[in-house]
Amino acid sequence: MHQIVRPLIALAGALTLALPATAAPALWEVRDADSAIRIFGSFHILPDGTEWRTPEFDTTLAEADFIVFETDVSPLAMAQLGAQAFVRGIYTDGTLLTDRVDAETETLLRAELGKIGMPVGPVLAMRPWMAANAISAAALEATGFSSKGVELALETELENRQARFLESGEEQLDVLSSAPEDEQIAMLSSTLVEIDLMPKVMSKMLRSWVDGTPERLAPLFQMEMGGFEDAFLDRLLYARNRNWIPALEDMLARNERALVIVGAGHLVGKDNVIALLEAAGYTAERIQ
Repeated sequence: MHQIVRPLIALAGALTLALPATAAPALWEVRDADSAIRIFGSFHILPDGTEWRTPEFDTTLAEADFIVFETDVSPLAMAQLGAQAFVRGIYTDGTLLTDRVDAETETLLRAELGKIGMPVGPVLAMRPWMAANAISAAALEATGFSSKGVELALETELENRQARFLESGEEQLDVLSSAPEDEQIAMLSSTLVEIDLMPKVMSKMLRSWVDGTPERLAPLFQMEMGGFEDAFLDRLLYARNRNWIPALEDMLARNERALVIVGAGHLVGKDNVIALLEAAGYTAERIQ
């Protein structure tokens, strides 16, 4: 569930072997007339041992007045969000997932669950959006892949430093749980159909992120999100990007030195955060 990671992520353990020796994920500086904030595009989940930090990033982290995440990723907040997800994601009226999907999807569902060794019974009690996320999580575990990405790594370092958030966990959860059932089923179907293809695509995405080539990341990200309905993509990405702009503008108006950390997908492609800020009249420069 962490930070609405796309519900289709099956990364092979060999990913770490393909990473470049020198890391430089994109870091942007956005300025108004007399102040600046920095915005870093993160990867929410990473293979163990991925080297992504740079001296420039660490200097920015040390000098920032506060850190801004998409949402609170502390253990307590994540536990509370997980409980809410369970309440929203489980059928309580006797309905089964297989009552809501067609025969082809059910056959594929059972086949993919068998491949990753996930029991069928618990999944049948889940609504489609929750099933898609549970299957993705199980696929990650089956590959020995760690879910500790940039945000969780940094959260343990902050100690008493101030952190702010662009949205609540409940708002993130709403993106998935409030989707119409047909969109949820499309999300589940996309997960099942593409899960065997994802190691190669995600390996390329991770390499593009680590070596700082967002121009390569953008088409890969669009390819990965291609199975989603336009309305769902707007809620998942573009509407959230737009919703964040006033808070970012307020930081600049207050002359606050903030390090803003959001998923790399929010900084590439259509209506990305950097482009929206430039359209609003701010100057953006990539500094890493």
